[in-house]
Amino acid sequence: MSTSKRKVLIVEDDFILYQELVDFFEQKGYAIIGLPDGAAVDCYEDVVTLLETNEPDIAILDIKIKGKRDGLDIAGYIRERFHTLIVMLTGEDNYENLERAKKINADGFVLKLEKPINLRQLWTTINLKLPDIDRRHIRKTQGEFFKVREIDNTKTTGKNGAAKQVVDPLDLETFIKWEQICFIESYNAKSAGQGNNNVLIHTKDSKAYVSRGSLSEIHDLLPDSFVRFDQSTILNLEHISAKGRGSTLYFIGETPFKLSDRYRDEALKQINDFMGNKF
Repeated sequence: MSTSKRKVLIVEDDFILYQELVDFFEQKGYAIIGLPDGAAVDCYEDVVTLLETNEPDIAILDIKIKGKRDGLDIAGYIRERFHTLIVMLTGEDNYENLERAKKINADGFVLKLEKPINLRQLWTTINLKLPDIDRRHIRKTQGEFFKVREIDNTKTTGKNGAAKQVVDPLDLETFIKWEQICFIESYNAKSAGQGNNNVLIHTKDSKAYVSRGSLSEIHDLLPDSFVRFDQSTILNLEHISAKGRGSTLYFIGETPFKLSDRYRDEALKQINDFMGNKF
């Protein structure tokens, strides 16, 4: 990890409790992702604005906040975009909240049944999960372990085509660096009776690896340089070498990739943010 301070996002509609949490984390050496005027971050819209320019290492989210969307909606928004450690706060111990928290894979759940809040319990919950931040950072910035098997890339039909050679992934985990990956595509092995829940990872050394899992599942692991282009393809913007006329056709080497209407707006935003005026 970098020696820079870890960043924490606190979302709480009770200003006194919000400030108590801010003071607590500042004393622990954290940088606070907050509003310029020092007001409490207390609604979904505030968070979306802040996260346009900030990525939190830790998010402390009260479930019941201002507005139509609650803290669990914010947790889902964060989980889709970042590898953040998420701890939920709630004054209501109910089954529905627990089930929703499990679905978005929250890292901790602290009840606000005491006043002031039990900061020791909160800090213990965070400390038990702190090693995950480092692991997530390594995976985000460097690469990930995949159960893969290399296939003969010359025997595939090309982008989004079914391969003539169908193989199962090995039970051996292989570390693949993000910088090595050019693009990832859905890999339909249904004809061999294996189902179609596989992806094909194409690397810059012209190798291809098949791995189990859906494109959506692998997309959740990837850093910001990877963009969903269509239903079947994810591109690594680091390897885009040319652009066609307009804003929907891009090339990696001689292989063309066209943005689909479904993913166009989000993809173009990512492309512009990442590549700037390169093209």
